[in-house]
Amino acid sequence: MNIIFRKVIDSDLDILIEWLTSDKWPYHGISRPDPEKIGASFEEGYYNGNEAQTFWMILETGERVGLIRIHDLLDYAPMFDLRIRSSHRGKGLGGKALKWLTEYIFKTWPDKWRIEGQTRNDNIAMRHVFRKCGYVKEAHYRKAWPAPGDELYDSIGYGILREDWEEGKITPVNWNDEEDT
Repeated sequence: MNIIFRKVIDSDLDILIEWLTSDKWPYHGISRPDPEKIGASFEEGYYNGNEAQTFWMILETGERVGLIRIHDLLDYAPMFDLRIRSSHRGKGLGGKALKWLTEYIFKTWPDKWRIEGQTRNDNIAMRHVFRKCGYVKEAHYRKAWPAPGDELYDSIGYGILREDWEEGKITPVNWNDEEDT
């Protein structure tokens, strides 16, 4: 399945609103985004601006199946938000998206030496995608991700270093650095 990655442009606003509000996003802070808030955020540069770029994931048929928002671009370690339509989850698109965005960031911005991402502890599929794409679990924040119904989930942080990506290696985190302190 070939995917085209195309930057979201100003004329995409109505499409973006319809796309985001026509599906459920169970592993995101807001599972049902508000159309007015999407529009206001779009106008404020949340999706494209100095600190963010957003891309569609489009099949050869023209169907938009995913959305990648790269943010914190003024920082040394950008982060991202990845959304795949429910009808296309579990088909390997997450891995393709993560590999694409990792290469895109490291090739576009030579000053970025790491990329970070987070997901809920119960998003097993995304956690698998992170590991498969060379990202390392670096953080486990207990009860840090609020969800509808006052439920709290753990937030799991992953990262990849430029040097690991370039050399095709994985540098593990030293989890035992407090043994002698």
